[in-house]
Amino acid sequence: MKSKNINTKNLIWVYPPNNWISNYKRTFVYGWVKPKTKLFISVETLHQQIKVFPNGNFAQMVKLPFKNGNIQLTQVLKNGKKKVVSRVVIVREKTNRIELLGLRNEQNRFNSQSSVLNPQSCVIVIDPGHGGKEHGTHSPKGIPEKHFNLQVAKLLYEKLNKLDDKKVYLTRTKDKFVSLKQRVAFAKKKKCNLLISIHHNALPDYENPLKHKGVGIYYTHDFVKPLTRSLLKNISKEAKLKKYGIFKRNFALTKPDFCHAVLIECGFLIHPEESEHITQRKTQEKIVNGIIKVISSQY
Repeated sequence: MKSKNINTKNLIWVYPPNNWISNYKRTFVYGWVKPKTKLFISVETLHQQIKVFPNGNFAQMVKLPFKNGNIQLTQVLKNGKKKVVSRVVIVREKTNRIELLGLRNEQNRFNSQSSVLNPQSCVIVIDPGHGGKEHGTHSPKGIPEKHFNLQVAKLLYEKLNKLDDKKVYLTRTKDKFVSLKQRVAFAKKKKCNLLISIHHNALPDYENPLKHKGVGIYYTHDFVKPLTRSLLKNISKEAKLKKYGIFKRNFALTKPDFCHAVLIECGFLIHPEESEHITQRKTQEKIVNGIIKVISSQY
């Protein structure tokens, strides 16, 4: 998918797009430039060249002074011409991220004899993450995550509809905002057995995006864990993607206890190489095929 705002002849898409946050002298920049050009970052005494991959994508950790100021990203073309993008650096203390799961006793919240695994009444709700004013993260070329989430979700929807004894629904079918509360309420109203939220991964400012790749599956309730293992194994195998792992979190779309609820991160959209792979149609189809294999065998 191409964005209308992208001029592929001479472009710098820089993330963060506005202010840069200096977290104890560590932040990261990623984006896209015209391939085979040189890219430099300058702030005060720092003047550092940024590696540009053959596809034009770049992503790199940068050490910034722990003080407010300005920063410049300079693109040098082969003919010597330069293009400069300036940003403001803002000091922000890095805070510890503490996730309070507050999970209740699973045995009291889920009846193993429920119809969740009854193939005669299998209802599947697919949730394309974000939408409308919620962009999610961005690809190096500046395309919002919400577009890729919808692409994968629609593809999964189309293929699942071809299976027998399956009722399939989407929480959104176009680029519009749907609140988390509305998404969960929709799934509950449809009396779904399986809720799948589709996303593409990013990282907080203080982590190195070059060190993280692969598929991640998130869940809240222990009875869902076997499903996450199967999804991770099959998606990774089908799409030839690294296994980032399975994680227990208290996300809005994984908390429902009336069904099996998972959130799938299809890979890292900000990674300069993986982003190119996971946004291709053929890879999206393989990701979907991995999900379908699990659903066909368990539901």
